[in-house]
Amino acid sequence: MEKLLISLVALIALLAGCNQSVSQEKGNSPEDIAKIAYEWEKANYDRDYEKQQGFIYEEGSYEAYKGDKKINSGLKYEDIRFEIYHDKELEQYYVFADFKNPNGENLVEDNILFRKKSDEWKVDTSQSLDIVREEVSGEFERAACINCK
Repeated sequence: MEKLLISLVALIALLAGCNQSVSQEKGNSPEDIAKIAYEWEKANYDRDYEKQQGFIYEEGSYEAYKGDKKINSGLKYEDIRFEIYHDKELEQYYVFADFKNPNGENLVEDNILFRKKSDEWKVDTSQSLDIVREEVSGEFERAACINCK
C-alpha cells in the first residue's frame, strides 16, 4: 500500500510539472502568434492607430493611419492564410499573412517579424520590411500553416 501511495504521489508531481511547463509556453505557440498577427492586420485595415501602437516593438517606428478615421474593414481571422516560421536561435517568428484586401480588390502578402519584448510578442516593423520569403522558408522549418487550403 505504501508503494502505491508513493507511486501515486510521484505521478501527481510528474503531471503537475508537465502541466506547468505547458502553461508557461502559452503565448508561444504558432497558433498564438497567428492570433496576434490577425489582431495586427485587423488594426491596420481598420485604420486603428491606437491599437496598432500596442503591437509595435519599437515605439514610433510605425505611424500609418495616424489621424485617420477608424473604419470596420470586416477582416476575419478565417480570411487570412498564416504561414509561420520560428527562428529558435534568435527567438523570433516570421509570419507570412496572405489575404484579399478587405478595403480593395488586391491580394495582400504581408511579411511580419515578431520579437519578444517584456514577455509579449511585438511586431518589428523595420525588420519586417527586410524579409525575403524564399530565404526564410529555405532556412527555417515551417512551424504551422493556419487556414491553408
